[in-house]
Amino acid sequence: MKKLLIISSILAVLAGAVSCDMNLRPAGTIDPDNALQTIADAENFREGMYVLFRSTVGGSYASVDEIRSDLFHATSSFGNNGGTMYNWIQTADDGDASTLWANAYYVIADANFFLQKSSEVNTSEWSEEDRASLSVWRGEAYFLRAYYHMELAEKFCLSYVGNEQSFGVPYVTVYNPTSDIAQYPTRGTLEHTFEMILGDLDSAAKYVTTPGSIGSDRITSDAVTALRARIALEMGDYSTALDMAESLINRYPLTSGLESFRNMWFSDAKEESILQLYASNIELGASYDYTYLGFNVDKQQFQPYYLPEKWVIDLYEPSDIRFQTYFLDTTVAVAAGEKVPDIYVLYKFSGNPALRSGTSWNYQIQPKVFRIAEMYLIAAEASAMGAGADPMEYVNRLRTNRGASSVTPSADKTVMDIIMEERVREFIGEGFRIQDLKRMKYNLERGEAQNPSTLYQPDIHQSFFKSYADPKMLYPIPQAELDANPNMAGEQNDQY
Repeated sequence: MKKLLIISSILAVLAGAVSCDMNLRPAGTIDPDNALQTIADAENFREGMYVLFRSTVGGSYASVDEIRSDLFHATSSFGNNGGTMYNWIQTADDGDASTLWANAYYVIADANFFLQKSSEVNTSEWSEEDRASLSVWRGEAYFLRAYYHMELAEKFCLSYVGNEQSFGVPYVTVYNPTSDIAQYPTRGTLEHTFEMILGDLDSAAKYVTTPGSIGSDRITSDAVTALRARIALEMGDYSTALDMAESLINRYPLTSGLESFRNMWFSDAKEESILQLYASNIELGASYDYTYLGFNVDKQQFQPYYLPEKWVIDLYEPSDIRFQTYFLDTTVAVAAGEKVPDIYVLYKFSGNPALRSGTSWNYQIQPKVFRIAEMYLIAAEASAMGAGADPMEYVNRLRTNRGASSVTPSADKTVMDIIMEERVREFIGEGFRIQDLKRMKYNLERGEAQNPSTLYQPDIHQSFFKSYADPKMLYPIPQAELDANPNMAGEQNDQY
């Protein structure tokens, strides 16, 4: 995961974590006081926010959490890439956690700057159309501020229900570079964090009047609804989660068959996407790098760092188009050049060839921020928690569309077990697993490998166990942040 070096492509001011002194600007940078004067300035800032958005979703931002989970095993050739997270030995100096923290606050700082400066600019001589555009773009900034505070809360905080008075994350709503320590934030409570998130979503809904459309690459009113559904589920507001999800299910169709489904992942067809960010071979987002494939073009072989566990492969019926799309049965190279046949690799993020330059694989796709499949499983979970009549209606509509058979709960498998498994089938690799375990109170249990000879420390990791309540389910607050901000003294997560 790469650490961003600038707040945006437009406003090149130095930024660190929440508490850094940013009073000094490097020579040649834009004066913030005069940076937004015209509609062209505003549009440039807007594009800068989307550049940051595209660069901080998916890719390694998702895979770091997935490899910590019970879905993957490290191979003997993984070279300790992601090793601290995979082995659960991360500390407050962990680079993955600190990069995620810093980059989220970079986007938040950019959104705050835009909101502040766009509210100060004199628009009296602007056209009505330009003023309307600025209003929508302000709504997009509110959305991004809510989205990234939610991302931080999911990674650094306990699950919401029952933990409302535990620590939240610093909710930053002003662009105020300062060395005045008295103005540095504290974490506050999780309840306060979510109150602020909902307030920003209300503002986003007020200003983002752009109607939703399939495959939109801009934030729309439907993207606001999708984020509200995700947040409501986390907060245990099941009636809102169901209402929001159903409103989208009724207007976004599921794809039709294997070819269409594959095109979603391998050529970025826009079917099923509520929000799918633009990317090109010169405007790329976060990459999955070598995590799941490690394809060597010269040797025409795969040498992945992480492989799906056997139980994950066994979850799928052969007829399931997700199984036929997400996985590839191949020979993999592991340590010392050994080649092991008949191994399923996660092929879901092999990338769109149109986004490559030359023959090398860069594992790039257009980030799919919200897909309609998520709304089906939000509706199912909310219904299972009492908001609706039949959670299996949503599960089986999704399953049959994917070519799988209908299922029913049993004494051995509850409706929540079924939903949890369906979330794995649908979202593997997309970064949901750890938060699902926390929210639904399922323990993390790694199991049998597809072939133990491929693994790093197979004896340990085929029986690895963590409780859903384990303190290290949470990322550590970066030590550099705590050192810089005495107002957060005593607010580190447990066991760090």
